[in-house]
Amino acid sequence: MKTGYCKLCINPPYDFPMLGYYVPRKVKGVHDDLFTRAIAFSDGDKKAVVIALDVAELPQAIYDRIKDAVYKDAGVEKSGIFINCSHTHTGPVIGKDLGTSSESTPEYETFLVNTARDAAVYAFQDLKDSEFSVAKTKAEGVSFVRRYRMKDGSVATNPGVKNPNIDYPLGIPDETVRIVKIKRDGGEDILIVNFGTHPDSVGGEYISADYMGVVCKTLENALGNTKCAFLLGCQGDVNHVNVNPTSEEEAISVIDFDSVPRSFAHAEYMGRKIAGAVLSVISVCKSVKADKIDYITTTINLPSNQENDKLDKARYIYDMFKAGRSNELPYKEMALTTAVARAKRIITLENGPDSYPFNFSAIKLGDLVFAGIGGEPFTEIGTRICANSPFKETILCCLTNTAGGYIPTSKSYDEGGYEAGTTVIKKGGDDIMVNGMVKMLNELYNK
Repeated sequence: MKTGYCKLCINPPYDFPMLGYYVPRKVKGVHDDLFTRAIAFSDGDKKAVVIALDVAELPQAIYDRIKDAVYKDAGVEKSGIFINCSHTHTGPVIGKDLGTSSESTPEYETFLVNTARDAAVYAFQDLKDSEFSVAKTKAEGVSFVRRYRMKDGSVATNPGVKNPNIDYPLGIPDETVRIVKIKRDGGEDILIVNFGTHPDSVGGEYISADYMGVVCKTLENALGNTKCAFLLGCQGDVNHVNVNPTSEEEAISVIDFDSVPRSFAHAEYMGRKIAGAVLSVISVCKSVKADKIDYITTTINLPSNQENDKLDKARYIYDMFKAGRSNELPYKEMALTTAVARAKRIITLENGPDSYPFNFSAIKLGDLVFAGIGGEPFTEIGTRICANSPFKETILCCLTNTAGGYIPTSKSYDEGGYEAGTTVIKKGGDDIMVNGMVKMLNELYNK
C-alpha cells in the first residue's frame, strides 16, 4: 500500500458569514487556520482518498462538486472519495445557513472545491510505500452528554453550568480515541485521529479549527516527522460542557450568550488531553493488514419528521422571533433556541419531503475500514455500528459525504430536548441507519 498527504489552507475572507448558532456572525480575524487535509491511498490497482475539511458542514451540491473534481483530476472513482467535515462552529457558512439566512458566495465555494481537489491531487503526487498500525484508547473528561433530565421532569440541552435544577445526564459519552498510524518509507509519517464530541468550544468571530486543530498541531510538534489529520466521530448528543466544572476549568472559559462556557483556552485544554491520550499509546500501536483497496456506497431514506398539526403554534413562535420579540415568549436561553429551531423545522416541512436520502460510504484497506455516515448521529448510534462491524478496525465518521442534521436515538423523542425537537428525521431513523450501515459493511467485507 502507498499513501500520500497534503494540507492546504481554506480560510474565508474578512467579514465572511460564520456558521454555528442562531445568531449572525461575521469573520473579524483568524485565531488559527482552517485546512483541507487529504490522505491518498493506492494499492497499484485501485485508488482512494480521505479528505478532512475544517468546516461545519457542506450542502450536498458541494460534496458532489468536490467528488466530480477529484474524479476528473485525480482519477479516483467517486465511491473511493471520503469527505469528512470537522463541524467547527468557528468556520464559514457554505451554502445557506437556515438559522440566520446568511449565505456564502459562489467565489468562496469554488475556492473550497478547488482547494479540496488540489489537496487530493497533491496527495497522490506524494505516494510512498507504507505500513499501517492502529491503537485505541480513551480521552477522559473531555466529552459530556449535553442532554439532561431536570428535576421538574423536563429535558434540557445545555442547561447551564452548576444549574441546581439538573437531575442527571441522559446517556454516557463515548470517550474512545481511535488512531491509525501510517509509517512511510522515505516520507513523513501520517497519523489519523478519530474522536467524537461537538466542536463548539471556542465561539466568537475569529476563525478557529477548534480542539481538532489543537490535536493535530500538538501531535505534529510532539512527534516530529509526522503529519496529522482528524476525523470526527458521532457527536450529536455530546459536547465540551462539564456542568460541574473544577475551579480550573471555570477559570479558562467565559459564559457565552447561550449559557455555554467557551474560549480558545478550553479548546486547547481539550485538544491537549486528546493528544495526550494518543501519545500514551502511540508507541504500542499494533500492525494491521492494509493491502488491498475496495469501497462501497449506498443510499438509504430516513422518514421525515413532519408535524403539521403544530403549524399554528410554530408560526407564532417563529414570527415573534423574526420580529425581535423573543422576550415575549415563555422561553429563555437554550430553551428559546430549541423552541425557535423546532418551529422552523415544523414550518419548513409543511409540504414535505416525505423522506431524506442519506449516503453511506466506506473505504476498505484490508482489515481496516473508514466508514462514513451523514448528519450528526447520537453517540449510541456510532457505538452500535462499531460493535456490529465485521472489520477488525472501524474508523466511523459522521458528517461524511452527505448533508444532514441530528440523528437522535428513538428513546430521545419521548424524552424531548433540542435535538429530537429540531431534527428533520422521524423517530426510528436510528434503527434504519444502524441496520443499513452494518449491512453495507458486511457487503464490503465479503467483496
